Amino acid sequence: MATNTTYTTSSIVGAEDLVYAKLITDEKSAKPTYGEVKPFCPFQNIKVDTSVDIATQWADNGAHAVQQKTGDTKVTMGTTAIPQDVLADILGYELKKGVIAYKADAISPYVAIGFRGKKENGNERLVWLTKGKFTVPSDEWKTGNDKAEFQEVDIEGTFVNRKHDKVFKIVGDSDDADFASQFAPVFFDQVFDLDKLDETTTP
Repeated sequence: MATNTTYTTSSIVGAEDLVYAKLITDEKSAKPTYGEVKPFCPFQNIKVDTSVDIATQWADNGAHAVQQKTGDTKVTMGTTAIPQDVLADILGYELKKGVIAYKADAISPYVAIGFRGKKENGNERLVWLTKGKFTVPSDEWKTGNDKAEFQEVDIEGTFVNRKHDKVFKIVGDSDDADFASQFAPVFFDQVFDLDKLDETTTP
């Protein structure tokens, strides 16, 4: 029997407010902890690509079972010039009097990144990627000419599951009234704590 179902659908038309926070602790036995949420830089585009491997088991002349494994998540961003203090923070370098010495043996810290996608209907889709590392960004330098143009900085990162809860991405959508009223205003105050979803709220 057919049912009448109403879906709230609206396309993403923009993205903004890129932020990051360092992952301080991530243990199986305790909730992960993060540092202060800080602005990253203005960005033009971001691609989030999670690898999923699916294998089919065949038996009795037919498909018998399917197994799925979720792998890492590749992040590629096109940004404006990334501030020196942000680069030093996310790549594990020292910033001294405005200078970064790029060292081959530097170890970049794990970070979380968040951003908001703007929707055509005025609502938003809010995203956190919970644990990843960035590589040294690629720079392209071109001489000026008689055309006005900007040069983009591309940076890539790889994100994985947290040890404690296997979570690698958290997404909220303000098309949902509960999310819009309770969680959207504070979603980027810190890396979103999923335990808040189980708390009892008083109207």
